[in-house]
Amino acid sequence: MRRLLAISLALAFAGCARGNPAADFTLQSDASAPWSLSSQRGKAVVMTFGYTHCADTCPLTLAKLVKAKAALGTRAGDIEIAFVTVDPRRDTPAALRDFLRKFGDGVVGLTGTPQQIDSVEQAYHVWAQRVPGRRGGDDYDDAHASAIFFIDRRGNLSSFHDDSDSVDDLRRAAGNALG
Repeated sequence: MRRLLAISLALAFAGCARGNPAADFTLQSDASAPWSLSSQRGKAVVMTFGYTHCADTCPLTLAKLVKAKAALGTRAGDIEIAFVTVDPRRDTPAALRDFLRKFGDGVVGLTGTPQQIDSVEQAYHVWAQRVPGRRGGDDYDDAHASAIFFIDRRGNLSSFHDDSDSVDDLRRAAGNALG
């Protein structure tokens, strides 16, 4: 599993080299409104992938990102944290809104059709795979890469990190994306 993750991260970094335009996309926000990356120009975007039924990595990553953003003080308002679901079947706008409420303002949840989510995953070279549970049906997990993309105000990839980075490393990356 770790080897697959390392390969996925290497592919993502190779496919989204620093300074290259980040792939644009439009998904539905947790407020049930269209959200496109290109409409965020002027703000830095910190984008990560996950799902609301995640018990550990996703909430911890979001908590780190929220702390990193808050550590920027007055500049924090110029950063949008975007949480793209890898589980569009269960992660409706309402489910995302409920999940993200515990992280405070400044985090937007994004969902769409399975095809739309697949397209965004492919554009960012993010690996995700459903892992069946014992009971079947809705009893499953979604294994996925823990990639964090920092996109600058002009819509270019500024840097690439993952959930193992410290809050301070993430704060520096967010500050660099702000310019």
